Amino acid sequence: MVFRDLSAPQSTPSSNEKTATPIASVSDRFIALVLDFLIFSPVISLIIAGLVRQTKTYFLLDATSAEGMISATLVIAVAIFFTCLLQAVFLYYWQATPGQLFMQMRVVSFPHPQHRLSINQCATRAFLWCTGFLVLAIPFLEIVSHPLRRAFHERASDTMVMTLKHVPDDGPHPLESKFIASWMRMSFLFLLLFGVIGFFKTYHSLQTGEYSSKEHRTVASCKEIKSADLTTSSRMDAALVLYLLNEISPECLSKEADVSLWSDPVSSQDLAYLAKYLTATESEQEKYFDKICEDSSSPTCATARYMLEDGEKEELEHADPKLWITQLLKSDEKYAEQDFLASLALIEELQKVPALKSALEKRFVRSVWGLNEMAYAHPKKKGRVPASASDDSFIETFKERYEVP
Repeated sequence: MVFRDLSAPQSTPSSNEKTATPIASVSDRFIALVLDFLIFSPVISLIIAGLVRQTKTYFLLDATSAEGMISATLVIAVAIFFTCLLQAVFLYYWQATPGQLFMQMRVVSFPHPQHRLSINQCATRAFLWCTGFLVLAIPFLEIVSHPLRRAFHERASDTMVMTLKHVPDDGPHPLESKFIASWMRMSFLFLLLFGVIGFFKTYHSLQTGEYSSKEHRTVASCKEIKSADLTTSSRMDAALVLYLLNEISPECLSKEADVSLWSDPVSSQDLAYLAKYLTATESEQEKYFDKICEDSSSPTCATARYMLEDGEKEELEHADPKLWITQLLKSDEKYAEQDFLASLALIEELQKVPALKSALEKRFVRSVWGLNEMAYAHPKKKGRVPASASDDSFIETFKERYEVP
């Protein structure tokens, strides 16, 4: 029978694993993290670009928008999901992220590095790695203090980062481990303290009714435009009409243009630049005019030239007749020619738009009075007008609307 020598140093499985698995250094892991960020961030940014633009639009429309908060939450959730997915795929197929591959590191199973990483290990490690940043990346400090450089997400997923280099890391110095451990405890205590204070402050605000809605708030890029049933391009068109009618301020029109350029830069770009042109200083107007007239044959360019040249009628003929701004300009042109019936026909068509109805009322009254005065002064001169309209019908409409006998 052979008795074991109790005085001889013993070999344990854990010590064997520690000496058998070469530890990756902190500096290599940090460089790998930077490389992963440079590689993954453009991919993630491309994926969430549409959501980010929509979120910016919501907050531009209303800084306290509930839609903006929900959209921002979706942006964060999508970014975390695809970051986890990319990490998990690389870990499962190559046992390393791109940065770790470049720095000659591999993520292996612990304590059996020869085993292949499972899908559960890859997904758990990637998810906990992402959530570590939600607590100010404090859990990652364990890479500096842990004997095997294993952070929380690695211990939870039974993984470890090893190096393929000939000179592995020797692990942290005992003083280094004690300092980082103490610093982490203090950090978690401060986080807990701020969390408790934030909870009671939020609870107090909830009890005092600070979060209750005192009034219905319409999400609108410009509060002066009340209608919310317009598309981005038609809203820009309506804003231009209201600006020419002195119903909205230059700041409001400029804000509408900014929103249009953010949310729908394709279909409403020309109208947005036209709005910028109208509200810009003289030194900047030429810049916006050049943007509008990059295509000199475009209808919007014709509209801008009409405004720039103080009403050249031939330019207005090349403008888009479907736009409300064009119809308003044509109505003013007809009024200047004393063709009041044609002017009223255009105004009546524009007043079918709820956002423009009240704003055009002054123009309607002005044209009716002009028509009425012309009827007395020149009974036979009524002007050209579509067959569906007549001077009597407009005057009767005016009398009914304002209860005039």
